[in-house]
Amino acid sequence: MAQNNNRHQEASDLAVQRLDPMTKTVCVYTSPFTLPSTTIKNTHKNKRNWIWLAPSSTWSFTARLTLMMAERLQVETPFSAPSFLNDEIYPLRWKASTVDGQPDISGLPSIDHAIYLFNTVKFHLGQNYQLIDETNFVKNLEEFYYGLASKKAAESPLWFVQFLLVLSFGQAFLSRSKDSKEPPGAKFFVRAMALLPEPNALWKDSLLAIEVLALAGLYLYSIYQRESAQLYIAQAIRIAQLEGLHTQLPEDALGTQTVARCRNLWWTLYIMDRHFSCSVGVPMNTQDADITTVLDPPSICSQRDATLGLQVKLSRLLSSIITTIYRSERTPLGEFLTSTKSILHALAGHAQEIEKITRFKFQNSVDAMPKGTRSITLLYHQCVIMATRPLFLSALKQELENFGWGGRDPQTFSAPLKTLVETGIKSAVKSLQVLSGDDSLLEVFLPFELEYAYGAAIHLIMAKALFPTVIGDDGLFQMEQTHNILDDMMSKGNLVAEVRKAELVHLETLFREFTRRVRDQDFEDRIHSTTRRLSGIPSGSIEAIIDPITTQTFVNEPDLVATTTVSESQPLASVFSDTPDNTEFLETIGISSDDFLSIVEQMGDEDDLPFSMLDLGHFWK
Repeated sequence: MAQNNNRHQEASDLAVQRLDPMTKTVCVYTSPFTLPSTTIKNTHKNKRNWIWLAPSSTWSFTARLTLMMAERLQVETPFSAPSFLNDEIYPLRWKASTVDGQPDISGLPSIDHAIYLFNTVKFHLGQNYQLIDETNFVKNLEEFYYGLASKKAAESPLWFVQFLLVLSFGQAFLSRSKDSKEPPGAKFFVRAMALLPEPNALWKDSLLAIEVLALAGLYLYSIYQRESAQLYIAQAIRIAQLEGLHTQLPEDALGTQTVARCRNLWWTLYIMDRHFSCSVGVPMNTQDADITTVLDPPSICSQRDATLGLQVKLSRLLSSIITTIYRSERTPLGEFLTSTKSILHALAGHAQEIEKITRFKFQNSVDAMPKGTRSITLLYHQCVIMATRPLFLSALKQELENFGWGGRDPQTFSAPLKTLVETGIKSAVKSLQVLSGDDSLLEVFLPFELEYAYGAAIHLIMAKALFPTVIGDDGLFQMEQTHNILDDMMSKGNLVAEVRKAELVHLETLFREFTRRVRDQDFEDRIHSTTRRLSGIPSGSIEAIIDPITTQTFVNEPDLVATTTVSESQPLASVFSDTPDNTEFLETIGISSDDFLSIVEQMGDEDDLPFSMLDLGHFWK
């Protein structure tokens, strides 16, 4: 009883802190990412004592949800998720070869097969990961096969490592084995890593070393060895910085082709760093203020470079979202909304560029959605999901804190925040539609599309529980899409997808229990009674509390609880009601630049928003 009273008092104190004593207006957004940091005990068979749950990491987000839900719902241990703290999904070990040892050239494919694997790698890495200088690679490949192979491997050891990595990626992209317990392409990858030179010698062949380290990091990231991947990409970035790739290099001295190679390699590292760091939840390896290298404007560059440029800009925006939204502190609501409006304004600008590139660069394409456009579209919506995710977690946290005492703030769900929630849900829906649009384009080995599908699914699971009037019955179809995507990846041998699906099913189970309890009539009666008492309204239902006339003096914080399943009387506009048929819908970006500008207008008329902080102008010629 004393414990319940203490919880009731703490919640009441929190409710008081949310109101300004003079104006009685809500002015603070309470971050769900509090300090000190959240850690969990490490159960892996290694020497790590704890695992830090980083705010932006989707894996950590899953852990946070599981911890929070299991604790508040008083269900099974948080670690009852089937693979929540599993050992490595793909155990991989290798021993470094001796310095004087002759490279093993046995068991390699024919030159025709090698070229086929190389072209496969080029297709799958596409415009976003320019990690192989094609001219030099093909030249060395021909020398290797048409000359003395053992001599070539000994004289060009780092190229031979890159060659083995290309073979490993090629096999991984083509593999459809469901029975193997080792990652696809592991045979060549382990051979490559065993031959990798020591750091004191590696960096001297700088550009090739950068490509090799980045390829190794990308492979490790794809088999869910994210921490190891971070180490390799960080090393590649440091070597790149030693060579000045992050600066505007002189074309007169180095040559146009060399500078172009350096520029594309740097921006590839930049994209990887932003994505990897966001996924793991650590600070970026390099800051934008330190970068002076440039991107060609879309109007004068090739389709490939235009796609790379947009990928860079969206990656930069993603890092801005992480640094401005995912802060472990209480933030004035005005500051929170201003940051979010700035992000949406930047997204509107990027949407315009995507529309232009789609219209002019891809106008002769026979594809409904070219691979480059598909990748940009998914990252675009990932930015929206990441920007709105803290609102969902904050809403869930507030709802769970009300279990057991029944008190809640009588605040409404403000129009700006309602708009943000709808926008986040639209992006989650669009992501799943894009991923479900063409099975032949679904990427199985590289983990990015798996991450997009999983992140969108979590968004919709939370939305279904917190804002059921937004999702409606169509939410079941969206989750079915997610399961189909994961099942497709699993059928092609992706063990990471198998683990993600197990975690997703566990979360769905927790949220079904959450929904059942929220809808319990006794609990709802307590909520109504307490809400009327706190608001001073003697009678009537919760609908009276959210009447705009009654609450027009409030400047609302993101108290999303007011529109959870308890108060379905204030519906948000359905994101499915005006959706055209799939074919027409997939031809568009999903949320157009006009839509985003409209959203910014709906969020208020505040002037002088700091849009410049999201401006990439200093990167452009």
